[in-house]
Amino acid sequence: MIDDKEQHVINGVKIKPALGTCSTYNIVYCFVCSKCPKYYVGRSVRPLRDRTTEHRTKFYKLLDNPSIKLTNEYKDDESDTYSLGEHLIEDHQLCNKSDFNDTYSIFILMNSSTITLEENEHKFITS
Repeated sequence: MIDDKEQHVINGVKIKPALGTCSTYNIVYCFVCSKCPKYYVGRSVRPLRDRTTEHRTKFYKLLDNPSIKLTNEYKDDESDTYSLGEHLIEDHQLCNKSDFNDTYSIFILMNSSTITLEENEHKFITS
């Protein structure tokens, strides 16, 4: 799932991925959709593998139980973990568990200290 492209364009800026693996932590990362030009920027103090699993698991929950959107778990999710799954379902009508790995690639935008992680994430997010 980790993309091996030499560069990506985020917010019109060419970005060379930072070094790292699925076990790298304290990172700003980017999911790229292969079906459209959308991307998702996030941050994690935990290994990239763990954060990716969280996103994938939330997609599976949406597939298994669409009414989860009515629950407090969904409404109170401040980490935005459901957004990647919502994108696949709502924008591309994808409904197979394999669609997550088949559609998204991920790369590390930046390695960071925990102190500047949020600030570094926002360098790549547009409002």
